[in-house]
Amino acid sequence: MRNFETVEDIIFFAIESEIQSVEFYNRLSEAAVDDETKALFSKLMEEEKGHIVRLQYLLDHQLENGFPALSHYFSDEDYMPHVTPSPDVTVEEGLIIAIQKEKAAMRLYKDLANEVKKNDLTKFFLLLATDEEKHFMKFENEYNALMAKK
Repeated sequence: MRNFETVEDIIFFAIESEIQSVEFYNRLSEAAVDDETKALFSKLMEEEKGHIVRLQYLLDHQLENGFPALSHYFSDEDYMPHVTPSPDVTVEEGLIIAIQKEKAAMRLYKDLANEVKKNDLTKFFLLLATDEEKHFMKFENEYNALMAKK
């Protein structure tokens, strides 16, 4: 368990989480059998790479002005999926984990938006939360479609 003391700590964690998502979605894309599922994982992998770039840009530029102090307790336990993927994860298992990852990321960015209370930072984190919510819904739809085929 890792407790965060600053907004910067949380952003570093968010970048690490996004990198893990990119790697995981790449694995799932390679494991997917049908082209549509491969394309979904590839597309969302690219979007997660965009989140990394935006978060890094925020860090690089906001550090000059400083981030607000945290007024609430933040821990990585609140923002991690409850299941760790095995090396031979199936697409079905991967979708379940992806849903959890996106839900956790969405919650992290919403909590950060509520925490920072600076209009530009709040908007930034809400945009990321919206992206993650869209990813969550895409993975959930893909999972439901997969289950309907069974």
